[in-house]
Amino acid sequence: MSDERRSISLSGAGKVSGGDYARVSISGAGKVDGDLKAEEIRISGAGKFGGRTEGGQISVSGSGVFDGPVTADEMSVSGAARIEGEATVKEMKCSGTFRVSGNLAAEYVKVSGHIRVGGNLEADIFKASGGFDVEGLLSADKIEVHLGGKCQAREIGGESIHVERGNFREKGILLDGLVRMLWRSAAVELTASSIEGDEIELEDTTADVVRGKRVVIGPRCHIKSVEYSETLAVHDDAEVEKQTKI
Repeated sequence: MSDERRSISLSGAGKVSGGDYARVSISGAGKVDGDLKAEEIRISGAGKFGGRTEGGQISVSGSGVFDGPVTADEMSVSGAARIEGEATVKEMKCSGTFRVSGNLAAEYVKVSGHIRVGGNLEADIFKASGGFDVEGLLSADKIEVHLGGKCQAREIGGESIHVERGNFREKGILLDGLVRMLWRSAAVELTASSIEGDEIELEDTTADVVRGKRVVIGPRCHIKSVEYSETLAVHDDAEVEKQTKI
């Protein structure tokens, strides 16, 4: 008797029971009842998952709604995905819209679309060129943000934190003047109550408190208090109300 796991493909409207599968593909409107485990989950249509979801690879290019917690080795969202619970993903890439109601834990996170986390976001490496909204703590060893939209977190902590305004060059080609004008008129900034790390470089950032060893406050920053232990540099086009060496 073969113990090979079966695969499921839903191209129309349908519903399947949870279980252990090799591959689950939804290109129509599909619903999975119960807990699901699969090596690969692909959603190019509209998928709804009613329980806990565990996948080796999860890809959402359509719309995916997960009513329970999600665990995956790799998850990519180029469409829209929503998780009503916790998410644990080794490698997370989002070029669409992604929402997690609870905490998100990952080794690597890359955001070029928009991500919203209702709890804390914890990663080894966090890179963003889109927008993000973290209601709790954004924590990573390395945080690299190229501002391409509204970014905010209640608190930010890491060893290396680098925030700069995104540029207009992509593959060496300048965007046209209209796009540049619209981009400038948008709210492109980072806001946080507190930012704490060893190496901190900021642009276009508004924060109550910034604490670090070596701190650079760049242009268009508005900081109420900076506490530093080694060095501090403040750009002429930045506002810092209080500076304290500790």
